[in-house]
Amino acid sequence: MKIYCDICGAEIIGEPVIIVLDRATLRVCRRCAQKYSKRAQVIPPGRARSMSAATTPKITTQMSTPRPVPRASRRVSTLGTPRELRYEIVEDFAERVKRAREQLGLTRELLARLVNEKESVIRRIEEGSLEPTIELARKLERVLKIKLLEPVLEEEEMESYVSKSRGFELTLGDVVVIREKKREK
Repeated sequence: MKIYCDICGAEIIGEPVIIVLDRATLRVCRRCAQKYSKRAQVIPPGRARSMSAATTPKITTQMSTPRPVPRASRRVSTLGTPRELRYEIVEDFAERVKRAREQLGLTRELLARLVNEKESVIRRIEEGSLEPTIELARKLERVLKIKLLEPVLEEEEMESYVSKSRGFELTLGDVVVIREKKREK
């Protein structure tokens, strides 16, 4: 069985090095263990095998301050159907809403009433400064007779697509940013 580094994703030849980094127990390659040795606690090989689930440090996550959502990570809705269909808002939603409203001869005020929203919400959607929720997008689709939602690939499909197209899998090191703790003097 192949073992991969939890940080960089490289295949580990021989025994993995077990480290505890910010209260998370990780199996890493020697290069990552050496890189994070100042910030992480390295667990000796003999102790790593004898550690039971009760003595293994629990993996916890900490919430950081909220940041604006980048355009790449969009709101996704999951519907309760057997295949768990997922949808996201199209990129050019602002232009589509404005064009459709004008073609139907509707004012922003009238459109707002039809979808049970404030006129300012419709204005901000048309400006592109507010992305509609999945529910509001469905209402706008129905009233304006346009397409604002597109299906998202399911996880298995996405994983096979990523592995085929790029030849690698997503690892913890691709997602996490490890920051130094500031020590008080």
